Amino acid sequence: MSSIPRRRMKGRVWNLNFDRGRGVFMGKRGDLPSVCSASEPSGVLVVDKPEGITSHQAVAQVKSRLSLRKAGHCGTLDPFATGVLLVCINQATRISDQLQIQDKAYRFVMHLGVETDTLDHTGRVVRTHAGEPCSPETLLRALERFRGVITQKVPLFAAVKVNGDRLYKLARKGLPVEVPPREVTVHELELLEWLWPKATLEVRCSKGTYVRQLAADIGTAAGCGAHLCQLRRLASGPFHVDQAVPLQEIASYGDGESPFRRMLTMNEALGSLPEVRIEDSSLLRAAYEGYLDPEWEAEQRRRLSVTEGPVRLVDKRNCLVAMWWPWAEGKERRKLRVFK
Repeated sequence: MSSIPRRRMKGRVWNLNFDRGRGVFMGKRGDLPSVCSASEPSGVLVVDKPEGITSHQAVAQVKSRLSLRKAGHCGTLDPFATGVLLVCINQATRISDQLQIQDKAYRFVMHLGVETDTLDHTGRVVRTHAGEPCSPETLLRALERFRGVITQKVPLFAAVKVNGDRLYKLARKGLPVEVPPREVTVHELELLEWLWPKATLEVRCSKGTYVRQLAADIGTAAGCGAHLCQLRRLASGPFHVDQAVPLQEIASYGDGESPFRRMLTMNEALGSLPEVRIEDSSLLRAAYEGYLDPEWEAEQRRRLSVTEGPVRLVDKRNCLVAMWWPWAEGKERRKLRVFK
């Protein structure tokens, strides 16, 4: 096995056990540094966002109430939308890119026969259907066109940036903007309830799918038009609304209570990624310094069943050491993201 370069280890080092109440790993000084540091909690809170606030405002409330140094969310919800909002705390903000790309699931209500400029109930009515009510059979036929890989327009009133400006700000100024359509994947799309003019549906779709646009397009395909009047995110990746902490609950925690009991560790949050466990102390020490032994790397590549994407490197305490991209090539591609 290749020799491991010796470098000076910085900061405190710990032997640790996870304290669910405080949301941190507790222990005494030991051999290695770790993201599982007792100095501050790092992990992911699954929050149930209420209606009427932005995702940014929801994160600000969590950050303020818990006195956090750093926090961010994975996947914006419109102010009128509710449901799952993943809030990454402190070092977990460095894994948000992996959580954002996961599929999402929603339950939504369409108002058939009425179209708005924003494609949802907050906008101005621009068209109403004067014909016969759409039948459930017609709606079901329309849904067939929106399963699988579809091409979707980006709504004019969207938060995506165009040349540095938010698209919705340009739309409000009446400035003409062309945004290329994007391909998204609708894995599941089911009609749950229909009573003219409302229809309730559930969808599981890829990152970047605009449910407002989906509802409007379904209405057009059904021949009557529609807009979105309710939206609830049921899941983001494997994280479901049933395990979410209501934002109001976080805001009302007493001094003797702790929301960190509901926090996922960084390793748990990335549980969908393949795992490689490092138990050898010399290999572990080198990994914390950003170095992986080439022979060890080659052996692990042969064992892995996947051929792309990152892998979790964890220690024997199930603490996340790093994310490793085994197949990254070239100096321009970073292959190791260390947490300590």
